[in-house]
Amino acid sequence: MKSLLRRLYRDQSGQALYLVAASMIAILGMAALSIDIGFALHAQRELQANTDAAASAGGAAMPNPATTSVYNVVTQYSGSTAYSAQYNIHHDLNITNVSVSFACLSTSTYPGYSLPPCAAAASFPSCGVTSSNPAGGCNAIKVVETATEPTFFGKIFGFQSLTIRATSIASASGGGAIPYHIMLVLDTTSSMGSGTDTGCVTGSSGKYTPEQCAQYGVQTLLGELAPCAVGLTSCGSSSAIDEVGIMAFPGICSSTNSGITTATCPAAPSLTNTTANSRYAPDDFSCPATDPPIASYNNNPEYLVLGFGNDYRLSDTASINWNSDLVQTVGAGTNNCGMPTPGGEGTFYAGAIVAAQTYLTNNHTSNVQDIMILLSDGNASASSTQMGGSVQQTVGSGQIAGMNGHVFSATGECTQAVNAANWAKGVKQSDNTSTQIYSISYGSETSGCTSGESVPSIAGNPANTPCSTMAGISSTPLSQYFFSVPQTVNGNTSTICSGAVPITQLSQVFTTIGSMLETARLIPLNVTGSWTVATS
Repeated sequence: MKSLLRRLYRDQSGQALYLVAASMIAILGMAALSIDIGFALHAQRELQANTDAAASAGGAAMPNPATTSVYNVVTQYSGSTAYSAQYNIHHDLNITNVSVSFACLSTSTYPGYSLPPCAAAASFPSCGVTSSNPAGGCNAIKVVETATEPTFFGKIFGFQSLTIRATSIASASGGGAIPYHIMLVLDTTSSMGSGTDTGCVTGSSGKYTPEQCAQYGVQTLLGELAPCAVGLTSCGSSSAIDEVGIMAFPGICSSTNSGITTATCPAAPSLTNTTANSRYAPDDFSCPATDPPIASYNNNPEYLVLGFGNDYRLSDTASINWNSDLVQTVGAGTNNCGMPTPGGEGTFYAGAIVAAQTYLTNNHTSNVQDIMILLSDGNASASSTQMGGSVQQTVGSGQIAGMNGHVFSATGECTQAVNAANWAKGVKQSDNTSTQIYSISYGSETSGCTSGESVPSIAGNPANTPCSTMAGISSTPLSQYFFSVPQTVNGNTSTICSGAVPITQLSQVFTTIGSMLETARLIPLNVTGSWTVATS
């Protein structure tokens, strides 16, 4: 017996069985933990998606006058059956709480987020009347959703359920401001009418000049904007939401008394200024269009074709209104409408930028965001003759560097364009807002500009080039405001500038700009503000 016991004691065969049995508890425990953690991560992603959707929907409803309750909009998109959600319901996700709060975030503290002004509305609570927020309105919404998820194997270790949370913050509808004053500045130099860009309209066999392509793009933008409040069957006499005007360069000449273009530009002393009359260039918006008379850049030309209006659509849901002078101005050859390309004066941006900002300032309305959209295909290289004249501009070298007194120089023209844009972006209105500039480089050359330039390299674009100039004109961040679209003419596709929004279809550029202006957007969670919790 002793010998048998001794052999059994010393025999090591079968010990792995004991080790496996002992380790199975740990192995099953880790497997169980992995399954529960994997399910929790899946649930967290679903919850975050629901929260993002709810915040975006809530932001889109601010400050829409047709919305009776932003809180109800949020809960409908929250996915929570406990809150009678209609959308985004996941039956494996037990959402137990949806918290909604509003805040007035400082646009100066977060300039890169393009926050709209703090608008007041009855559908959400006041965010507090302060010196910087006299209306007491809100411009951001925060949604926090909480879900309780049961565990599978965690119960063995005493964990019956897991609580997960997701937070999302969105700007109010607009992501820039509602309403808008938008001044379009289009290049109508001769190069914009030369050749056809076969790549500007996807899926179309039509042959369009670059100018027509640009005008088709503007039509797309007009279809995205809001002429008046949502829900109205007709704008009628109701307040305008987004008003649009249009300027073109080279500039045209008009008589002082009537504001009507003349066949021959009058002498410099009799020319009028650039901001008073909304009917400077009837030939540019009449059908059929004919070339208007043009003036040299320092001869106080009129850049304004049409002042602000909102008849481009007759309601928020209506299609383009072809009886609108603005729509006919960007008719892109339809029924012989659309601005022509008279050319003759080369390309020079600064004068048009100054005129556009002057018009925006003279027509600014409190809590309306001023927008400038400039599109051009070339470098600033107008000749000395094309820069001729002696009429003084409304701003001088004390405000815009690179000018000769009140007259733009015939050299360093790209630099002057960037300086003029920086001046425009730096003009502060009474409500502390500044103009946002969208710059669209449409087939810009890789070299050019005049002598004496000092445009630095911007976003990897070589210094003193059209690409660096157009990037310098843009507001920042470039990833939001700067676009570079190639032209495909005679089988050759032009260069795309660095640092621009990665969109190379002109119509999509205008769709994107419209979406940026009109759609609520998610913003980072690191914003700070005084949040007011909504309960209904």
